[in-house]
Amino acid sequence: MHHAIAAWLTQRPWHAAVAAAFCGALSLQMPMPFMVLAGAIPVLVMLRADWRQALPVAATSAAAAIWIVVTLGEMVPGLIVGLLVLIVGPTLLAALLKRTGSLNLCFQIAASVVALAVIGVYLALPDPTAIWVELLRRALDSMEAAGLHFGGDTEAMIAIWARTMWGALAALSMATVLGALFLGCWWQTLLDAPGRFGAEYRKLRLGLVLGLAVTVLFVTAFLSDSGLVASLAWVAFAALSFQGLAAAHRSKAGGRLNRGWLAAIYVLLVVPLSMSVTVLVLAIWGFADNWLRPRAQTV
Repeated sequence: MHHAIAAWLTQRPWHAAVAAAFCGALSLQMPMPFMVLAGAIPVLVMLRADWRQALPVAATSAAAAIWIVVTLGEMVPGLIVGLLVLIVGPTLLAALLKRTGSLNLCFQIAASVVALAVIGVYLALPDPTAIWVELLRRALDSMEAAGLHFGGDTEAMIAIWARTMWGALAALSMATVLGALFLGCWWQTLLDAPGRFGAEYRKLRLGLVLGLAVTVLFVTAFLSDSGLVASLAWVAFAALSFQGLAAAHRSKAGGRLNRGWLAAIYVLLVVPLSMSVTVLVLAIWGFADNWLRPRAQTV
Protein backbone atom coordinates (compact mmCIF):
# COMPACT_ATOMS: atom_id res chain seq x y z
CA MET A 1 0.00 0.00 0.00
CA HIS A 2 2.70 2.48 0.95
CA HIS A 3 4.58 1.74 -2.26
CA ALA A 4 1.44 2.63 -4.24
CA ILE A 5 0.98 5.83 -2.20
CA ALA A 6 4.57 6.92 -2.81
CA ALA A 7 4.29 6.11 -6.51
CA TRP A 8 1.07 8.12 -6.87
CA LEU A 9 2.48 11.12 -4.99
CA THR A 10 5.47 11.31 -7.33
CA GLN A 11 3.64 10.45 -10.54
CA ARG A 12 2.54 14.04 -11.19
CA PRO A 13 3.74 17.25 -9.47
CA TRP A 14 0.19 18.29 -8.60
CA HIS A 15 -0.50 14.98 -6.84
CA ALA A 16 1.91 15.85 -4.05
CA ALA A 17 0.71 19.46 -3.83
CA VAL A 18 -2.96 18.47 -3.52
CA ALA A 19 -2.28 15.72 -0.99
CA ALA A 20 -0.02 17.99 1.07
CA ALA A 21 -2.64 20.75 1.09
CA PHE A 22 -5.32 18.30 2.20
CA CYS A 23 -3.15 16.99 5.04
CA GLY A 24 -2.12 20.49 6.03
CA ALA A 25 -5.75 21.58 6.26
CA LEU A 26 -6.53 18.66 8.58
CA SER A 27 -3.35 18.91 10.64
CA LEU A 28 -4.93 21.02 13.40
CA GLN A 29 -8.23 19.16 13.60
CA MET A 30 -6.59 15.72 13.62
CA PRO A 31 -2.86 16.26 14.32
CA MET A 32 -1.92 12.60 14.10
CA PRO A 33 -1.29 11.40 11.46
CA PHE A 34 -2.08 14.40 9.24
CA MET A 35 0.63 16.68 10.64
CA VAL A 36 3.21 13.96 9.98
CA LEU A 37 1.83 13.36 6.48
CA ALA A 38 1.85 17.10 5.74
CA GLY A 39 5.61 17.11 6.36
CA ALA A 40 6.38 13.70 4.87
CA ILE A 41 5.00 14.45 1.39
CA PRO A 42 7.44 17.30 0.63
CA VAL A 43 10.23 15.16 2.10
CA LEU A 44 9.45 12.50 -0.49
CA VAL A 45 9.48 15.11 -3.27
CA MET A 46 12.76 16.55 -2.01
CA LEU A 47 14.47 13.16 -2.00
CA ARG A 48 13.12 12.07 -5.39
CA ALA A 49 13.41 15.46 -7.14
CA ASP A 50 14.91 18.67 -5.75
CA TRP A 51 14.15 21.71 -3.61
CA ARG A 52 12.54 23.57 -6.53
CA GLN A 53 9.69 21.06 -6.46
CA ALA A 54 9.72 20.26 -2.75
CA LEU A 55 9.53 23.77 -1.30
CA PRO A 56 6.33 24.71 -3.22
CA VAL A 57 4.72 21.50 -1.96
CA ALA A 58 5.77 22.32 1.61
CA ALA A 59 4.54 25.90 1.15
CA THR A 60 1.18 24.65 -0.12
CA SER A 61 0.81 22.38 2.90
CA ALA A 62 1.76 25.16 5.33
CA ALA A 63 -0.53 27.66 3.59
CA ALA A 64 -3.51 25.30 3.94
CA ALA A 65 -2.81 24.84 7.65
CA ILE A 66 -2.39 28.58 8.21
CA TRP A 67 -5.57 29.31 6.24
CA ILE A 68 -7.51 27.09 8.65
CA VAL A 69 -5.99 29.00 11.57
CA VAL A 70 -7.02 32.33 10.02
CA THR A 71 -10.59 31.20 9.26
CA LEU A 72 -10.98 30.05 12.87
CA GLY A 73 -9.87 33.48 14.05
CA GLU A 74 -6.84 32.11 15.90
CA MET A 75 -4.26 34.55 14.61
CA VAL A 76 -1.58 33.56 17.10
CA PRO A 77 1.90 34.30 15.70
CA GLY A 78 3.44 31.49 17.74
CA LEU A 79 0.98 28.97 16.30
CA ILE A 80 1.76 30.05 12.73
CA VAL A 81 5.50 29.82 13.37
CA GLY A 82 5.00 26.38 14.90
CA LEU A 83 3.09 25.18 11.83
CA LEU A 84 5.85 26.40 9.55
CA VAL A 85 8.48 24.60 11.62
CA LEU A 86 6.53 21.34 11.73
CA ILE A 87 5.77 21.29 8.00
CA VAL A 88 8.85 22.96 6.45
CA GLY A 89 11.37 21.62 9.00
CA PRO A 90 11.29 18.03 7.69
CA THR A 91 11.89 19.32 4.15
CA LEU A 92 15.01 21.15 5.29
CA LEU A 93 16.26 18.01 7.01
CA ALA A 94 15.53 16.06 3.81
CA ALA A 95 17.71 18.53 1.89
CA LEU A 96 20.50 17.86 4.39
CA LEU A 97 19.94 14.12 4.06
CA LYS A 98 20.13 14.33 0.27
CA ARG A 99 23.36 16.29 0.50
CA THR A 100 25.11 14.21 3.16
CA GLY A 101 23.45 10.80 2.87
CA SER A 102 23.43 10.51 6.67
CA LEU A 103 20.08 9.91 8.35
CA ASN A 104 21.87 9.81 11.71
CA LEU A 105 23.28 13.31 11.17
CA CYS A 106 19.76 14.61 10.53
CA PHE A 107 18.60 12.93 13.74
CA GLN A 108 21.41 14.50 15.77
CA ILE A 109 20.88 17.95 14.28
CA ALA A 110 17.12 17.81 14.90
CA ALA A 111 17.68 16.94 18.57
CA SER A 112 20.31 19.68 18.94
CA VAL A 113 18.20 22.38 17.26
CA VAL A 114 15.14 21.58 19.38
CA ALA A 115 17.25 21.71 22.56
CA LEU A 116 18.70 25.06 21.51
CA ALA A 117 15.18 26.34 20.79
CA VAL A 118 14.11 25.45 24.34
CA ILE A 119 17.14 27.25 25.73
CA GLY A 120 16.27 30.26 23.54
CA VAL A 121 12.73 30.36 24.94
CA TYR A 122 14.00 30.40 28.51
CA LEU A 123 16.51 33.13 27.68
CA ALA A 124 14.00 35.28 25.80
CA LEU A 125 11.03 35.09 28.17
CA PRO A 126 11.23 36.62 31.66
CA ASP A 127 8.97 33.91 33.13
CA PRO A 128 8.47 31.01 30.67
CA THR A 129 6.25 28.98 33.01
CA ALA A 130 3.79 31.84 33.65
CA ILE A 131 2.42 31.55 30.11
CA TRP A 132 1.43 27.94 30.69
CA VAL A 133 -0.02 28.55 34.16
CA GLU A 134 -2.80 30.73 32.77
CA LEU A 135 -3.45 28.44 29.78
CA LEU A 136 -3.60 25.34 31.96
CA ARG A 137 -5.88 27.06 34.46
CA ARG A 138 -8.31 27.94 31.67
CA ALA A 139 -8.16 24.39 30.31
CA LEU A 140 -8.93 22.89 33.72
CA ASP A 141 -11.77 25.38 34.27
CA SER A 142 -13.25 24.36 30.92
CA MET A 143 -13.00 20.67 31.82
CA GLU A 144 -14.64 21.23 35.18
CA ALA A 145 -17.42 23.22 33.53
CA ALA A 146 -17.99 20.23 31.25
CA GLY A 147 -18.32 17.94 34.26
CA LEU A 148 -14.76 16.59 34.47
CA HIS A 149 -13.51 17.18 38.01
CA PHE A 150 -9.94 16.70 39.23
CA GLY A 151 -9.29 15.80 42.83
CA GLY A 152 -6.51 17.24 44.93
CA ASP A 153 -4.74 20.57 44.74
CA THR A 154 -5.26 21.75 41.16
CA GLU A 155 -2.94 24.75 41.62
CA ALA A 156 -0.08 22.45 42.60
CA MET A 157 -0.88 20.26 39.61
CA ILE A 158 -0.83 23.28 37.32
CA ALA A 159 2.52 24.40 38.72
CA ILE A 160 4.05 20.97 38.05
CA TRP A 161 2.68 20.80 34.52
CA ALA A 162 3.66 24.38 33.66
CA ARG A 163 7.26 23.69 34.70
CA THR A 164 7.76 21.16 31.90
CA MET A 165 5.24 22.23 29.24
CA TRP A 166 7.87 23.87 27.03
CA GLY A 167 9.86 20.66 27.09
CA ALA A 168 6.80 18.53 26.37
CA LEU A 169 5.88 20.78 23.44
CA ALA A 170 9.45 20.65 22.12
CA ALA A 171 9.60 16.86 22.44
CA LEU A 172 6.29 16.47 20.61
CA SER A 173 7.48 18.84 17.87
CA MET A 174 10.72 16.92 17.43
CA ALA A 175 8.83 13.63 17.26
CA THR A 176 6.53 15.10 14.59
CA VAL A 177 9.38 16.49 12.49
CA LEU A 178 11.44 13.30 12.71
CA GLY A 179 8.34 11.18 12.06
CA ALA A 180 7.70 13.14 8.85
CA LEU A 181 11.34 12.83 7.81
CA PHE A 182 11.43 9.08 8.45
CA LEU A 183 8.12 8.44 6.69
CA GLY A 184 9.11 10.45 3.62
CA CYS A 185 12.51 8.77 3.52
CA TRP A 186 10.91 5.32 3.81
CA TRP A 187 8.54 6.13 0.94
CA GLN A 188 11.48 7.19 -1.21
CA THR A 189 13.46 4.03 -0.51
CA LEU A 190 10.40 1.87 -1.26
CA LEU A 191 10.55 3.27 -4.79
CA ASP A 192 14.31 3.49 -5.31
CA ALA A 193 16.10 1.17 -2.89
CA PRO A 194 13.86 -1.18 -0.86
CA GLY A 195 15.35 -2.03 2.52
CA ARG A 196 17.82 0.85 2.65
CA PHE A 197 15.79 2.94 5.08
CA GLY A 198 15.64 0.13 7.61
CA ALA A 199 19.40 -0.32 7.48
CA GLU A 200 19.93 3.42 8.00
CA TYR A 201 17.34 3.73 10.76
CA ARG A 202 18.91 0.90 12.75
CA LYS A 203 22.12 2.98 12.93
CA LEU A 204 20.52 5.91 14.77
CA ARG A 205 22.73 7.06 17.61
CA LEU A 206 23.11 10.27 19.61
CA GLY A 207 26.87 9.73 19.67
CA LEU A 208 29.60 10.70 22.12
CA VAL A 209 29.07 14.48 22.38
CA LEU A 210 25.28 14.44 22.65
CA GLY A 211 25.46 11.33 24.82
CA LEU A 212 27.72 13.12 27.30
CA ALA A 213 25.45 16.18 27.24
CA VAL A 214 22.40 14.02 27.95
CA THR A 215 24.18 12.23 30.81
CA VAL A 216 25.15 15.54 32.43
CA LEU A 217 21.60 16.79 31.88
CA PHE A 218 20.04 13.81 33.68
CA VAL A 219 22.45 14.16 36.62
CA THR A 220 21.63 17.87 36.81
CA ALA A 221 17.90 17.15 36.68
CA PHE A 222 18.19 15.04 39.83
CA LEU A 223 20.06 17.79 41.65
CA SER A 224 18.20 20.86 40.35
CA ASP A 225 14.66 22.21 40.34
CA SER A 226 15.26 24.22 37.17
CA GLY A 227 12.41 24.41 34.68
CA LEU A 228 14.93 24.68 31.84
CA VAL A 229 16.67 21.46 32.87
CA ALA A 230 13.34 19.66 33.25
CA SER A 231 12.26 20.83 29.80
CA LEU A 232 15.53 19.74 28.21
CA ALA A 233 15.09 16.35 29.87
CA TRP A 234 11.85 15.92 27.90
CA VAL A 235 13.75 16.53 24.67
CA ALA A 236 16.46 14.08 25.71
CA PHE A 237 13.90 11.39 26.53
CA ALA A 238 12.23 11.85 23.15
CA ALA A 239 15.55 11.58 21.29
CA LEU A 240 16.62 8.53 23.29
CA SER A 241 13.28 6.83 22.65
CA PHE A 242 13.97 7.06 18.90
CA GLN A 243 17.34 5.44 19.47
CA GLY A 244 15.69 2.80 21.67
CA LEU A 245 13.22 2.04 18.88
CA ALA A 246 16.13 1.76 16.45
CA ALA A 247 17.79 -0.68 18.87
CA ALA A 248 14.58 -2.72 18.96
CA HIS A 249 14.57 -2.91 15.16
CA ARG A 250 18.24 -3.93 15.22
CA SER A 251 17.46 -6.68 17.71
CA LYS A 252 14.64 -7.89 15.51
CA ALA A 253 16.89 -7.85 12.42
CA GLY A 254 19.50 -9.83 14.35
CA GLY A 255 16.98 -12.43 15.44
CA ARG A 256 17.13 -11.44 19.13
CA LEU A 257 13.62 -9.93 19.21
CA ASN A 258 10.47 -11.57 17.91
CA ARG A 259 8.39 -9.71 15.32
CA GLY A 260 5.42 -9.91 17.70
CA TRP A 261 7.29 -8.04 20.43
CA LEU A 262 8.26 -5.30 17.99
CA ALA A 263 4.63 -4.98 16.90
CA ALA A 264 3.61 -4.82 20.57
CA ILE A 265 5.99 -1.89 21.12
CA TYR A 266 4.28 0.10 18.37
CA VAL A 267 0.83 -0.75 19.75
CA LEU A 268 1.85 0.35 23.24
CA LEU A 269 3.22 3.61 21.79
CA VAL A 270 -0.20 4.62 20.46
CA VAL A 271 -2.28 3.51 23.46
CA PRO A 272 -2.63 6.54 25.79
CA LEU A 273 -2.46 4.52 29.03
CA SER A 274 0.82 2.81 28.09
CA MET A 275 2.46 5.48 25.92
CA SER A 276 4.45 7.25 28.65
CA VAL A 277 5.77 4.00 30.16
CA THR A 278 6.75 2.68 26.70
CA VAL A 279 8.59 5.89 25.85
CA LEU A 280 10.43 5.70 29.18
CA VAL A 281 11.48 2.08 28.56
CA LEU A 282 12.62 2.91 25.03
CA ALA A 283 14.57 5.93 26.32
CA ILE A 284 16.37 3.75 28.88
CA TRP A 285 17.10 1.22 26.12
CA GLY A 286 18.37 4.02 23.88
CA PHE A 287 20.60 5.44 26.63
CA ALA A 288 22.15 2.04 27.25
CA ASP A 289 22.50 1.42 23.52
CA ASN A 290 24.32 4.72 23.04
CA TRP A 291 27.07 3.69 25.45
CA LEU A 292 27.14 -0.10 25.13
CA ARG A 293 26.94 -0.48 21.35
CA PRO A 294 30.37 -0.34 19.67
CA ARG A 295 30.68 2.77 17.52
CA ALA A 296 32.04 0.70 14.66
CA GLN A 297 28.93 -1.49 14.58
CA THR A 298 27.05 -1.07 11.30
CA VAL A 299 24.28 -3.66 11.58
